[in-house]
Amino acid sequence: MRFLKNLMGERRHESAAPQATATACPHVALVPRWDSADDIGKAARVTRYVCESCGADFSREDGERVQAEEVQRVRSAEVDRLKAEQEGR
Repeated sequence: MRFLKNLMGERRHESAAPQATATACPHVALVPRWDSADDIGKAARVTRYVCESCGADFSREDGERVQAEEVQRVRSAEVDRLKAEQEGR
């Protein structure tokens, strides 16, 4: 029965949901979702994003915002790493 429910797009049972952890998920593994198979692969037609790490569901706008914040965080961390590396020489 679970196979049929998954096939029909029903949500997972609560017991199968990812468990919350003490640290917040950074949502770095956001996967786009589309409403129509014809739209798959078209960035302008993404309807929502799902985090593969924690299962959180984001609207298109929120998903794009989270992705942009992560890009800034990674860039900032890289700049800090390069500064520390240059100071260490």
